[in-house]
Amino acid sequence: MQLAFLVALICGITLAVEDCTTTSQSTSYWSINDLVLKVYDWANGGSMGTFGFTSYSSATNKTVECLAQDVDLARLAGNEPWSKCSDPGVEFRFDFEDMSLSLRETWTCSGSPGTTFNANATGLMMLHGCLDSDTEKGVESDCHVMEFDMAGEVTSSAVL
Repeated sequence: MQLAFLVALICGITLAVEDCTTTSQSTSYWSINDLVLKVYDWANGGSMGTFGFTSYSSATNKTVECLAQDVDLARLAGNEPWSKCSDPGVEFRFDFEDMSLSLRETWTCSGSPGTTFNANATGLMMLHGCLDSDTEKGVESDCHVMEFDMAGEVTSSAVL
């Protein structure tokens, strides 16, 4: 009986390991949810604020939180360093000018020793009645952004 349990346990772990490698090599996506975009000094033409979201990765089957709080949102893009998420392998950039979000993620699977998987994607965010000519000046602008999915471009590199 103990032997059957041990075999089932080992098979279960092997299947879980194979699942990571399989999903990492399949078409993947990030589901972006719980978006927060607040601009504190919008009335003065400023870009100080907070930008954050949760992201579910189909390749890693993980949800992470990403947040840049009390920062100049205009400086989160371009040549600035990538902002870190709650998982050290996930980073993001937010382009305040064209309202786009870029994500990149790096991970390994225990079933693929020596292989590092990398994925990246960029998606445009849809704002409705926010930060445009109709937005009320003199108050904090709290934008509600539609949730969206981004297709990830996944590559892998075997370390020899």
